[in-house]
Parts: sequence; structure tokens; C-alpha cells
Amino acid sequence: MYILDPLYCNSIGAAYTVKKNNEEEEEVKQKIQLQIGDIAVLMNNKEIKKFLAVIRSARKGCECENCDNKNFYKTIKCNTPKAEINFKLTPEILDGLEELVLGVLFHEEYNDILGNNQIS
Repeated sequence: MYILDPLYCNSIGAAYTVKKNNEEEEEVKQKIQLQIGDIAVLMNNKEIKKFLAVIRSARKGCECENCDNKNFYKTIKCNTPKAEINFKLTPEILDGLEELVLGVLFHEEYNDILGNNQIS
């Protein structure tokens, strides 16, 4: 059985660490569940960092000649091994997504530092 341990939340969504109920069988690859609205996405740290890069690139907008940088904040795509998800964006949603992902990465790094130094 798996347990969702709250990690971080904001107005856009929440993030949970997915842990096994039995602590003796700890998985090497830890997963994080991002709950954004009605969608839950299971990702590892590497995928979350890639998602942050996608979020940050959305701020630049489209750089093709036809758009002339007018068509940004429409959608971003989040690719996982199992699914492709498109998020419709507004500036507020983009800010919230970035804050959520940065909060997850901060708390994951903080928890790693505590664990590596055997601090509970």
C-alpha cells in the first residue's frame, strides 16, 4: 500500500510524496504526485525539473515570425511516460504552477539534506 505524504501546496494545487506503507521496502526512485485541479500527475525529481523548464519557457512566448510574440500564455504541455497533458494558461496560473514546482523542489532538497545528516 502507498501513502501520500503532503509536501507543498498553493492556490493552484498540491504536491505529495508517494511512500510505501512498509518502511523496510523503501523504493530507490521516489515519486511525487502533483495534484493540479482534477488532474494528478506522478513524476520523479528529474521530470519535475523538466516541467519547471517548460513553465519558464512559456514566459518567453512564441518566437516565430507569424506570432510576433503575441500568442503566449495559451497552453503548455507536460509529457510523462504514460500521458501527455496540456495546461491552459493565464499569467496567474503560470505563476502558481512555477511556485508549486519550486516549492516541491525546495522541500525535496530540504528533506534530502535532513535525511543525509540524520536529522529528524
